[in-house]
This record gives sequence, C-alpha cells and structure tokens, in this order.
Amino acid sequence: MPRRAVPAGPPTPLAEIVRAIVSIPSTSFLEQGVHAALRRFAEARGLAYREVAGGNGVIEYRRGRGGRPLVLGAHTDHPGFVVTAVAGRRIDLEFRGGLSAAYGAAERLRLYAPDGADRGAAVATITAVRASAPSPAGARRIEGATARLAPGAAAAVGDLALWDVDACRIRGQIVHARQCDDLIGVVAVLATLDRMAASGASGHVIGLFTRAEEVGLIGAAAVARAHALPAEALVVAVECSSMAGGRAEQGAGPIIRVGDIGHVFSPRVTMWMGQIARELAAEDVTAGAEAFRYQRKLMDGGTTEATAYDLLGYETGAACVALGNYHNAGPRGRVAAETVHLGDVDGLARLFERMARDTRRVDAVHASAVRRWRAIGRDAVQRLRPGSDL
Repeated sequence: MPRRAVPAGPPTPLAEIVRAIVSIPSTSFLEQGVHAALRRFAEARGLAYREVAGGNGVIEYRRGRGGRPLVLGAHTDHPGFVVTAVAGRRIDLEFRGGLSAAYGAAERLRLYAPDGADRGAAVATITAVRASAPSPAGARRIEGATARLAPGAAAAVGDLALWDVDACRIRGQIVHARQCDDLIGVVAVLATLDRMAASGASGHVIGLFTRAEEVGLIGAAAVARAHALPAEALVVAVECSSMAGGRAEQGAGPIIRVGDIGHVFSPRVTMWMGQIARELAAEDVTAGAEAFRYQRKLMDGGTTEATAYDLLGYETGAACVALGNYHNAGPRGRVAAETVHLGDVDGLARLFERMARDTRRVDAVHASAVRRWRAIGRDAVQRLRPGSDL
C-alpha cells in the first residue's frame, strides 16, 4: 500500500526540481543516479519509492477514494556514451541512443562513474566516430567512438561519457540542459506529485520512471508485459518531443500528444485531456488571468512509450513539451544543450494535477460526445429527407 503523504506546506519551486534532476548524469542501463534521487524525493514527502519489472521506479500518491489510478510515466535515460575499453589515454565508447553520425567529430565529453558521480575534471575529445550501416533512407547513426583523455584524466570501463555542454542552466524561461529528454518529463511528474502532496489533494497518481527507453522502449515494454500497473489505470506517457519542422511551438503550452511516428493513442483519453485543458483555460479567463495555453499535436518525430502501453493492453494517452536541439543535435552539425520552456513544464504539471482529481470523467466526457453526435444524426435524418428545405 502507498504511504499517505502528509501535507507539507507550499510546493517546491519548479526551477528547484529542474536543477536537482536534470543535471544528474544518465544513459540507458545506467540510470542509478536518477533513481537514487527519486527515492530521496519520495522519502522527503512521506511517499514510498519501489521498483518493479527490471528496476523501473514507482512513486505512488493516494488520498481519498474513487476514480481510476492515473499513471504518469517518464523515462530516466538519455543518449550517451559508455566506456568499453581503456588503453592509456585512448578510450573506446559505445553509444546508447539515436543521433546522426554527422555529429560527434572532435566534440568534448565529460566522464562520470556508473552511479553518476562526477570524475572531477575528467574530459576527453572524440577522435573518430563509428557509424551504423545506412538505413533505407540513407541515414547513419552513431554506434560508438574513440576518444583521447585530457592529460591527467582517468577513466574506467563502465563509465558514462556525456557531451560537455551545460548540465543545467536556466535563462529567463528557457532551460538549457544536456538531458532534457526525458529528465524534464521526470520533473513534470515529480512536480505533480509534489503539488498534490503539499495540498493534500484527493487523487491516485502513480509516477512511473522507466529505464532504457532510448534503446528501444525496453523499460516500458517490461512494465506493460509484466502487468505491473493496475489494469484499470489510465496511463499517460510524458515526454520531451522534437519541435523541429514546426511540429510544435516552444512556450505555447504543454502538448496533448495524439500519437507518434507509428501509432495513435486512445481517443477517449485524448478527448478527456482536451476537455480538462479547455476547462482550465475558461477558469483562468473567468478569474481575469491569462488563459491556460496548450497544444494538441501528433508529434511524429519518434516513437514514445505510450505505444508500448497502448498495444500491450492499457488505456493510454500522451503529453509532452516542445524540445529544441533534440538529442543534442544543435545547429551547423555541432552538439548543443537541449532546450525546453519552463512555462510549458509548469503547464504540464498543472494539467496533470487536474487530471488526477478527475479520472472518473473519462467515461462521461466520451459519453457526452457520443450523445451530441447521436442528436446531430437524428436531426440530420429530418433535414436530409427528400423535399426538406431545412
């Protein structure tokens, strides 16, 4: 059973959660540092942290009765290198994740222990990039690299080697960070749990923090196949998704994600999320405030964990924020920090809070739409009769 959270005063400022989480080094199968921080976060708020189905993390908040559980799932890894061999100052690297092999040449890397501990000033410079065979479209991805350690630097097999860009810097409303995808998704889920625990709000929220998404949605598939979530849960995959090509606008609010590059998610869940977003906007206008902003988009730049949950039996939706420099692919072929808008992240947490209090209405929102269209259909029969001029 989840622990009962004790209201603990005002919620934590969002920027504080961002700085605490986004700067933790992580890549696929080496997410220990993030999960240790999740455990500390839960304990500080009287919540329990546990692991399910291969080390995927869960933090659960439950207060009051009724309504379906809302699962908010975000992954805890980000594309990065792992040291596979050390020979003097030369290190060999395996890349975990997806990035064009047009990137990486002569880029600097910063080294971390497998648990994310900083190796100090340990840096290396890539001397050669190892690329995959071309895809049918001709694209080649980074598979690995060799690099040369700086004088005095040391490395060990199993270390993380991550791009030497800003770990986390907030300028105005823009977060610049090495690992927005998907540690900003983790932040949005934690902010929701934090706000609900601080207020003592009624609801049942399960924060799900998965591993190894960047190498094939492995953590999400393990959770869904093991039926590690309540069967009646509404599952929402939380992501940062590339805004390249005009897919979305950064700063225009959180995105209710309809699908991804290969799949469309539950129309019922998407309809319910949209209804809640519209109600939030109307409430703001009534209160004389700027209306809640949101976007409704496909976001087909890649595949998201919602596909795994949906195809393996859970009623699933998705939400995301617009991401700049997706997977650190910056301008002119150079690696750069990813970017997100802090207001978009705050809006995502606000949307999730309301959803958590309102899961009973998924059926009602859908039924209302069905009744409306049945009425339109009945009226259409009359208006379309031969000889009718209505």
